[in-house]
Amino acid sequence: FLLLILSCVIFTMALSQENHSDEINASVPELKQFHTVIYELWHNAWPNKDVTLLKKILPDLEEGFNNVKMAKLPGILREKKDAWENNITIFEKFIEEYKSAVESNDSVALLNAAEKIHSQYEVLVRVIKPVLKEITSFHQSLYMLYHYYTPEYNYEMIKKTVGELSEKMTALNKATLPERMKNKNDEFDTARKELDQSVKKLKSIVKNKKDKEKIINVVETMHTKYQALEAVFD
Repeated sequence: FLLLILSCVIFTMALSQENHSDEINASVPELKQFHTVIYELWHNAWPNKDVTLLKKILPDLEEGFNNVKMAKLPGILREKKDAWENNITIFEKFIEEYKSAVESNDSVALLNAAEKIHSQYEVLVRVIKPVLKEITSFHQSLYMLYHYYTPEYNYEMIKKTVGELSEKMTALNKATLPERMKNKNDEFDTARKELDQSVKKLKSIVKNKKDKEKIINVVETMHTKYQALEAVFD
């Protein structure tokens, strides 16, 4: 009987993660698909000043951008929504500049617009892509804890997820920023230490007692500390 209960708990945990797998996948397929035309623009047409090719790919640019514009961000990226939408608006202006340059046969304006479009595409990629894979991994577990297990107060899943977060925090503590981000090192280290402390505090509380109010409060604090870590790269 005990084995049956344990099997049910494990099945429930696995099913819960599976049901929300799309929500914790921090990607936008439409943006990835759009890269095909961006690659053609930036690596073939623009460096060769191939105005004919730049004009030819306008329909593909418009279609790809419209798909990105209509794309729905997964739940794990909900806090990126404002930055995403602001940059979509900027991108749309650059698409209009590109289209106008094609219609007026202005080669210089077309090349300039192509450069802006490439740069703005990279901005969108950075909006949704964390600097470190360890941050992505940590956030996936935190998302489930903060938006599902804690509001439901599913203690078994809270306990399991806090264990995951502790392991992922260990990996995050060992991670180093890429060279281009070295100027953020001090700020990153400070935010990471504060997040680490909140993870340890939550682990201790969850392990020692089922104090619902205290657990909820510390989860909220940890979520705030995570947001501060992400804000280092904004």
